[in-house]
Amino acid sequence: MKNRIALLGVLILLTATLNTHAASALATPAKAAPPTQVNLGQVKHDVTYCKPNGLELKMDAYLPLILDNEPAPAILYAHGGGWTDGDKSEASVGASQLAAMGYMVASINYRLAPQHKWPAQIEDVKCAVRHLRANAATYRIDPNRIGVIGGSAGGHLAALAGLTGPGAGFEGNGGYPEQSSQVQVVVDIFGPTDFATMDLQPHRASVEQLLGLPLEQAADALKRASPITYVRGDAPPFFILHGDKDDLVPLSQSQELYDRLRAAGTPADLLVVKNAGHRFIQVGDAPISPGILDIGKSIADFFDKNLRTPPRHFPETNKSLRGDFLRYWQDNGGLPQQGYPISTELQEQSDTDGKIYTVQYFERAVFELHPENPPTSRVLLSLLGNFQYQAAYPSGAPNQLPNISPGSILFPETGKRLGGRFLQYWQTHGGLPQQGYPISEEFTETSALDGKPYTVQYFERAVFEYHPENPPPNDILLSQLGTFRYQTRYNP
Repeated sequence: MKNRIALLGVLILLTATLNTHAASALATPAKAAPPTQVNLGQVKHDVTYCKPNGLELKMDAYLPLILDNEPAPAILYAHGGGWTDGDKSEASVGASQLAAMGYMVASINYRLAPQHKWPAQIEDVKCAVRHLRANAATYRIDPNRIGVIGGSAGGHLAALAGLTGPGAGFEGNGGYPEQSSQVQVVVDIFGPTDFATMDLQPHRASVEQLLGLPLEQAADALKRASPITYVRGDAPPFFILHGDKDDLVPLSQSQELYDRLRAAGTPADLLVVKNAGHRFIQVGDAPISPGILDIGKSIADFFDKNLRTPPRHFPETNKSLRGDFLRYWQDNGGLPQQGYPISTELQEQSDTDGKIYTVQYFERAVFELHPENPPTSRVLLSLLGNFQYQAAYPSGAPNQLPNISPGSILFPETGKRLGGRFLQYWQTHGGLPQQGYPISEEFTETSALDGKPYTVQYFERAVFEYHPENPPPNDILLSQLGTFRYQTRYNP
């Protein structure tokens, strides 16, 4: 970790990828902005962001080139270098490209060992977050959309910044104590996460310089400095990247953090880069996979997913909605069609294929995240229709009437017909990938919620319910299968 690692130094190699992301923004002239203390697209070097014990800490601020009327999301970059080396300038090219995509990037210098002992380094990262939040109006950023990214030692600091709150004792005295140091997303690139399980002998010199203690006397300090110690269920989303042939920081460090985060219920993704050592340097004859351009795209996509659109909180259920789930909810009927979220994001084993998926329950549906699918199919509805139909009608529902209106469709896969308003809704709300095949004909069912009879039709992933009292498109609603399933599964 003595090597100078540049997370966005990885992105220096990804300029073509980031240019692709930025192309559409650059093609559109920036809107005129009101007078402000900063100029869009400007790089402000050596900005003093905090003063621990009177020492001025510097950062480079890369201001977004394209900025609409809304405040921009911000990304804090912590450089690598084994906590004893490294510089904020490592981020220059990659940070400029992220700024062109509409992000404000703050690349910081933090205090280095051996002159400054732990926890000075994480105190500075957290103080930088507070600085951004306190000066959100100056930088024209959204104080509720701040992410952190780092590689190697910087990845370790990024993970700690995402997991630790004031109770950890890492806030320091650099300034802005009235502000929160919490971040909203974390990108950890091959950072150490659990010093108790890591072989520290190759890193003895740098770790002892960092802690000011011999390893033999540092068990408590190492535990306190390990991100794994602070894993919690309400942590922000994590994106973890690691090479499978990394002999400096072993892949097991990232795997352990990922497993613990998922077990706690935190949204987390792990990208293992094959044939890659530390810094994603190729090891052996085979090229690294995914390649550098795809790695850069995955990082940019993660930030776009989790920082581009602010989360939405619903006080009615005290639950929040974000990322792919929020976009799907907004694009597919929102409150009238899907209902309120009634759970946080959960890790749940599918009854269909036995795999673990990230899910979120709503009154009328359960959203299931499939990152292996293309963007239009990343969110699918769980097979609630199948479960409910089999439970309620093991021998089939009585008095079913196939819809034979003009334009109706027969599905030979299930032998059921679909027509009229149900067909129109099915076609305009995702069709087969989202709703699945019809598994019943139309029939009348008494609602368990209000005791009224409705015309319904069951599908693999939903139940359509006809409400003629509502104007289109809300005359077709999804039955509250999400509520029923959640109560059955988690509140028996």
